[in-house]
Amino acid sequence: MVMTVVDERRALPTVLDELDERRVRRAALIGAAAFAAVLLGFWAWWPAGVLLGLVAGTSVVLRVGRAMAAAALAEPADELHALSGEEELRQEFRRLRVRLGEDWPGFRRAAMLVTQAQWASVAGLQRELRISTGTAQHLMGQLEREGFVGPSRGTRPRVVRLARDRAAELERLMLL
Repeated sequence: MVMTVVDERRALPTVLDELDERRVRRAALIGAAAFAAVLLGFWAWWPAGVLLGLVAGTSVVLRVGRAMAAAALAEPADELHALSGEEELRQEFRRLRVRLGEDWPGFRRAAMLVTQAQWASVAGLQRELRISTGTAQHLMGQLEREGFVGPSRGTRPRVVRLARDRAAELERLMLL
């Protein structure tokens, strides 16, 4: 069998005839136009997307803020404040004194300070009691655990749960 080499240029018709060239050009132009339309759409509609995002984001922030404000106002009653009888209070303070041990003098001073001043912050305790930051944080944690102050609220002072008019009663009970 004899094979003859055929010149590819002669065997194939022209690489692309004019009709095929037009189709390829048209497809390329349509693709480029579609791409440009998508880019134009993104460019033209981004302000709408930003505004929708701002509206949705703002509504979420407001809803969460209202929930946090409601939670801050609704402080749960602690068992210490629910005690009414004098003897019950004395027993509770004795148990507290035993539970705190060596921390009792600092705790007593901090509890009296926040009750009389009606504010509670670590920086305030540190400044007024002239103690270290670590000690002030420790005392604030104890005050929160025992129900004298509310939870941390960021940079704002904590809510004091014991009214100022009960400061004299508190002092009397803590000296027992």
